[in-house]
Amino acid sequence: METTLQAIRAPKYKTKIVSDLLIGNHVSAYQLKKITGKESIDGSKIGYSPTDIRRIKVALYGIDENQKNKNRPPIINVRMAKGGTGKSLISANISSAFAMLGYKVLAIDGDPQASLTNILGVDSSAEDIVHIGHLMEQFDTKNTVSIKDALRPIYPGNMLDLIPADITMTQTDNWLISRLGRDLIFDRFVINTPDFFNQYDVIVIDSAPGTTLLSYNLMAACKTILAVAWLDRESVKAMNLLFSNIIEINRAYPDKKLDVEIVANGYHPSYRHCKEALSILAETYKDLMNENVIPHYSGFVRQQSFLTEESKGPLIEQEPNSVGGRVILELAKSLLTRYGITLSGFDENIKPNIR
Repeated sequence: METTLQAIRAPKYKTKIVSDLLIGNHVSAYQLKKITGKESIDGSKIGYSPTDIRRIKVALYGIDENQKNKNRPPIINVRMAKGGTGKSLISANISSAFAMLGYKVLAIDGDPQASLTNILGVDSSAEDIVHIGHLMEQFDTKNTVSIKDALRPIYPGNMLDLIPADITMTQTDNWLISRLGRDLIFDRFVINTPDFFNQYDVIVIDSAPGTTLLSYNLMAACKTILAVAWLDRESVKAMNLLFSNIIEINRAYPDKKLDVEIVANGYHPSYRHCKEALSILAETYKDLMNENVIPHYSGFVRQQSFLTEESKGPLIEQEPNSVGGRVILELAKSLLTRYGITLSGFDENIKPNIR
């Protein structure tokens, strides 16, 4: 299913960047040109898009993309029990990173603050938004689900699509509260709409920090929560609240076996509180910590400019070679393995670092 709206941005990456994205496959510049059919006309450097990178991997691995994917894509629910941890920045950046790696990504903004929506370049205050709450209600009341009205193509070729959010999402709980089986409406929506959801390799959800019926729905649809913990005492305390939500879901639905992957964010070696918080997390949740720690990097701070001006896109899209960009790329690679993300069913077999 191809979206008809024009993509917001069409990023392209240099040959050197592409070599990092091919994960263990050495491909010469000549081979890249041959596979993608790209030639420099005026001597300028060739740029490769996420679609090009996917095309290269499809050729290298001999993947048949005409074969329909029957499996539901893994869902990465980025969540924390408190705000201000950088979860929306991480959601946007890993979504972009997966697309850079050649994977088709559906990003869903599940937070009425619409930070993910704005970072990816959709102005939630100026556009008529159809959000995931609307789609779930349409599905549950047996009306025609207008997914195409909700979808915003961020990159061409469905490499990164967005179901945006706005402040009206706060009203979703008003209708959820009276529904039978309300906890699993989103889960059923995904299962019963395979022609749409199964075209993607991964779904990334940016969930609201509070415990609502909608956030509960979005949690119950995935297998592993990606918890973003800012390195301060409050985030360490908030982790207990998040785990109480997970325990509640697992008690209600034992087959879910919901667990968590923790990403530490905002590390600065000069700040004692960062070291202390990281030490507490590592000691308390040793087997749940992702090996990648997101630094307190100025580029992420600059990305907050979307609050006052038009977003230029996630940091990794703009500065893939920066310190922050490289850490995000390594985080995305590790999540390919943790979440079992495949490229049209093909497993690139990324070897994760030992925890």
